[in-house]
Amino acid sequence: MGRSTTVDEVARTVVEETQRIIDYHNARVYLVEPSGDVVPIAFEGRLGAYQQVDMGLLRCRLGEGFTGWVAMHGEPILANDANHDRRGATIAGTDVVDESMLVVPMRSDGQTIGVITLSKLGLDGFGSDDLRLLGILADQAASAIGSARLLGRTQDLAGELRRLLAMSAELSGSLDPRQVAELMAGHLATAMGVPECVISYWDRAEGRLESLGYYPAQPLHEIEPYFAVGGFPDTLRVLEQQATVIIDVDDPDADPAEVELLVRDGNTILAMLPLVAKGQAIGLVELASSDSITFTEEHLELARTMANEAAMALENARLYEEARSLADRDPLTGFYNHRFLHERLGEEVVRAQRGRRPLSVLMLDLDDFKLVNDTFGHLFGDRVLTWTAELIRSTLRASDIAARYGGDEFAIVLPETDGDNAHSAAERILTAFREHAFVGEQRGPVPIGASIGVATFPLDGRTGTDLIAAADMALYRVKRDGGRDAAGAGDPAT
Repeated sequence: MGRSTTVDEVARTVVEETQRIIDYHNARVYLVEPSGDVVPIAFEGRLGAYQQVDMGLLRCRLGEGFTGWVAMHGEPILANDANHDRRGATIAGTDVVDESMLVVPMRSDGQTIGVITLSKLGLDGFGSDDLRLLGILADQAASAIGSARLLGRTQDLAGELRRLLAMSAELSGSLDPRQVAELMAGHLATAMGVPECVISYWDRAEGRLESLGYYPAQPLHEIEPYFAVGGFPDTLRVLEQQATVIIDVDDPDADPAEVELLVRDGNTILAMLPLVAKGQAIGLVELASSDSITFTEEHLELARTMANEAAMALENARLYEEARSLADRDPLTGFYNHRFLHERLGEEVVRAQRGRRPLSVLMLDLDDFKLVNDTFGHLFGDRVLTWTAELIRSTLRASDIAARYGGDEFAIVLPETDGDNAHSAAERILTAFREHAFVGEQRGPVPIGASIGVATFPLDGRTGTDLIAAADMALYRVKRDGGRDAAGAGDPAT
C-alpha cells in the first residue's frame, strides 16, 4: 500500500490484500465526500452474483445501510445475520439472501474518510479476528490514502506553479494590452478546462467593459468592442465587490439578463472573476462553457490566483500604452506625430509587401497659412490647425492613420488603398474644405484651402521614406500651380 501513489491504487490494493487474510465473497472500498455521498472506488467479487455489481447501485448517503452507518458514526459493524440487523438495507436490484457483513471505517485525523465493506454468503461468516485484522488494514489504508492525496495535491500545486510561471514568463514579454489579454485568456481557459474565456477592461467612467482578449482567438472586428454593465447586477457585483459569481442557466434564481446572454451565445454556465491590481478591480474574467460543468472552489481559487497575477501585467501594459500614446500624439491636434508616422508607415509597407496589397500616402499642406498666422495671430492659427484636424478626421475611415507632419503639414496613411481610391480620399478632404469655412471668435468665416500630394506603393516608392518624398513633391507641384487641388506623384507636370 505504501507504494501506491493514487487513491484508486490504494483502494485496489486494499481489496487484493484483504483476500490474503480474510475469506470474503465481496469487498468494496468507499470514500466519504464532503457532500455526504459515500462513493465506491474499488470492488472485488468472488462468487456468483457477487462477481459483477453496478458500482452506481453501491453508492449511498451518510447513515444509509451498513456502509452509510459506519461512515456517519465511525464505528465498525460485525453483522453475522445482515438481514436481521436494523442498520442494514438491501441494495436495490439484488436478492435478499442470508449474508454476513464486516464493515470498518478508515479514519484519519479523527475523521472518517472512507469505509471498507466485506460480504459473505451465509450466516456467521466473519469472526472477531477478522474484525481486528480488517481494522488494522483500514488504519493502514487511511494513512496511505492521506499520503496519496497529499502527493496528488503536491503534484497539482506543482502543476499550478508551472502554469503560473509559464503565464508570467509569456506576459512579461509583451506590453501590448491586447496581446497580454489574449495570453491571459488562453492560460485561464486551459487551466480551468473550459472552451471559452474573455478578458475585459473596466471603463468605470463610461460604465462599460472593453473587450481585450478572447480564447479561442478571434479577429478583433468579430468581438463586441464594448459592453454596458448597467443592466447586469451580477457583473457589477464582481467588479464593485470583487466577488466571484457563477451563472447557471438552469438556476431559477439566476439573473434573467445574465441568463439571456448565456443562451444567446450558446453557453449554459459562466464563472465571472474580477481582475484585481493594487487592490482595485480593473477588469473581468469570464469563463464559459456550453457543457454542464462544476466550478469547484479549488479550481476557482487557482483561477483567482492566475487572474490576480495577470492583472498587474495587464495594468502595466495599459499604463504603458497610455504613456506611449501621449508620446506618439501631437498635443494640439491629437493626431499622431512625425516620429510615430514613420514607424507606423514602415510597418504598413512591410504588411503591403507581404500581402501584396495596395497602400497610399497623402501629404496635405494648408494654403496661405502663414498669412492667417500673421494676420490673426498664432493662437488663432492654432485653432485653425485643431479645426483642420477635425475636418480631416471626419473624412477618414477607422483604418486610416493621420499625423501632423509639422507646422501646417499633415500626412495620412491609407492602408488597402490603390491610387484611384487615394485620389478619391484626397478629393473628399478638399470638398470638406470647400464646403466649410473656419469661424473664429468675434470674426466672420475664414475660408481655408489645402493642397494634397498622393503617392502609392509600390509604383511611387517602395519604402515609407520614398512614399512621403513622392507625395511631398506632388504636394508642392500643386502649390506651385495655385493650390486647392490634389495631384499624384506620377501625374504629368503642368
